[in-house]
Amino acid sequence: MLDLRPLSSEIGAEVHGLVLARPLSPETIRAIRAALVEHELLIFPEQALSEEEHIAFASEFGTPEIHPTREGAAGNPEIFVIDTDDGAPAAQWWHTDMTALPAPPMGSILHMQITPEKGGDTEWSSQTSAFEALPPDLKERVRGLRAEHEAWWDAETKSAHPVVHVHPESGRESLFVNGIFTKRILDLPEKEGGELLEYLCDHATEERFTVRHRWRQGDVAFWDNRSTQHRVNDDYGEARRRIHRVTLLGQAPV
Repeated sequence: MLDLRPLSSEIGAEVHGLVLARPLSPETIRAIRAALVEHELLIFPEQALSEEEHIAFASEFGTPEIHPTREGAAGNPEIFVIDTDDGAPAAQWWHTDMTALPAPPMGSILHMQITPEKGGDTEWSSQTSAFEALPPDLKERVRGLRAEHEAWWDAETKSAHPVVHVHPESGRESLFVNGIFTKRILDLPEKEGGELLEYLCDHATEERFTVRHRWRQGDVAFWDNRSTQHRVNDDYGEARRRIHRVTLLGQAPV
């Protein structure tokens, strides 16, 4: 039984009592996965993990990917290093990771290395809650629609995904559009599709669906990329912020 402490009524829970650097039992791995699907975001406070231990923990839940646009840590390419000393920008706009790919990531696991004294919080938004809060007639309108997602790093990398997709583990519906990658809703006139996309993106990140995390050194965050969006608050000035991230391969949304 996990010691879970919900962070909000809509999304997120802290997990206490686990040392992620140690091997975890199959029962604990199954419980973490179930908690992830239920809460969509898990925070494991102040963990001490080597790069190899980070990768080993992530590998219990899927296959780590090699990031398509950034070089990984020396000797451990599965570790995507986000360090302001290397010029890494803050991902300050709401998004779901890499939805321009045919099979966007299943999730990501961050391990905070260096945190600013002030600022740099990360926020997550539940796309399941956002969909559930839509009026019934709008739910029916958006079911079955598809949207085109385009990569910011390569205009040739684009994919069409459902506007509403079904989570492969929970069976729950969630919105699957975001302000960075989603460019247009297909099968609707341009004006109508543009207005609908703008509304959905705004609705999906309303404060009532979100939670905000103030980082401590060593914190681990594991989020379900299939049913969330996230952003970083770019309010820490010139302070250094360094995170290690392992991202898990996913499957095409349906």
